Amino acid sequence: MLRATTQPSSAVVAQVSSIATLGVNDQWLQKTLSTALSASSNSPSKTPKLGIVFPTPDEIRKSLDGYNSGGSIHIKIQTAAQAKQLQYLRPLFYHWAGDNRPAPPSSIASAAPSTVREAGRKRAAPHIKTYIRFADEAKTRIDWALVTSANLSKQAWGEGLNTAGDVRICSYELGVLVSPSMYAEDAVMVPTFQGDTPKEAVDGKITIGCRMPYDLPLVRYGAAEDPWCATKAYEEPDWMGRSYGV
Repeated sequence: MLRATTQPSSAVVAQVSSIATLGVNDQWLQKTLSTALSASSNSPSKTPKLGIVFPTPDEIRKSLDGYNSGGSIHIKIQTAAQAKQLQYLRPLFYHWAGDNRPAPPSSIASAAPSTVREAGRKRAAPHIKTYIRFADEAKTRIDWALVTSANLSKQAWGEGLNTAGDVRICSYELGVLVSPSMYAEDAVMVPTFQGDTPKEAVDGKITIGCRMPYDLPLVRYGAAEDPWCATKAYEEPDWMGRSYGV
């Protein structure tokens, strides 16, 4: 049974390697995807905030294989319709690596340890797909986690065809969904970093670790930042001195 909180600060973070054509407005994203990801067999819950982790061109340039890593990471942003889609997606975008994370003031940095929880994967360009529902704004508890082949697309998640509730799903996908209630009625799930085992139990309860693919807290895109686009050309060289599509 999936136990979801009703806190308005809960969030679902979708981390994908491909974003398909979703439409010129966010109707499918909000009414189909967000509704599906906020459903609970336990009790009705408020729709969680949606965030999307997707790499920027700079993060691809700095990745282990540079631009070569970006060939299988896809979103199209060149046409007018694609630009409209980007317009409503951009406020939802978070960085994969978070290299431009704001630095704390020097007085604070020297007096306190870093609050960044590092997954240790920022230089590995992501092809994994994960959907995680966090129970709180600080992302210290997890309601459920899904590792799947499903990218962010109507083909993978389905699309409503009519008022009768018929849904068309075009792709076969495979994933593994886990929730703390699979282990015990009052178990809790927490994010772990660079390891599988939680450092300590929460409130004396059975505590399940979910190893994170990205650092927390997440870093939002800047107002002028775009996601990596494999069909664009990039003159700026990657860390190995190569340009892309030029």
